[in-house]
Amino acid sequence: MNSKASGTGRSTGLRVLLRMSGGFLQVCLNLVIYAVIIILIYKAANYSYDFAYKVMGDVRMEEAPGRNVKLQILKGETSMNVATKLETNKLIDDKYAFFVKMKLNKVEIMPGTFVLNTSMNYDEIINIIKDYDNSVAKETTVEEAEAMP
Repeated sequence: MNSKASGTGRSTGLRVLLRMSGGFLQVCLNLVIYAVIIILIYKAANYSYDFAYKVMGDVRMEEAPGRNVKLQILKGETSMNVATKLETNKLIDDKYAFFVKMKLNKVEIMPGTFVLNTSMNYDEIINIIKDYDNSVAKETTVEEAEAMP
């Protein structure tokens, strides 16, 4: 009878150990999941703040005096194409933030060639490209530009 009681004691102890281990692993897994969720919330909040600052804040690529860049905007070109050109020429930091700023302000972009500076903020750039009088060359349509060699 002793050997039976001894075997039952071992299996009961093993079951308790397995339950404790399973409980410990579940707590660890929950901690990892909560940590990942907190990190994702932090990153989303940080990205949202940065994006909102780029849309509403005073963002410049360089300090004054900066460098001048000629930017040609073709007749019929979309706002996103213009924002991409600005980003490619290192005049703005984020084409999506610039695009949102143009849409919020209901900006109508004028065709022409504009001289912009890398020390200008988004509002200064918008004020120049929405006024045809600021253009230094005649407008070119998308079709004319594609036909050029």
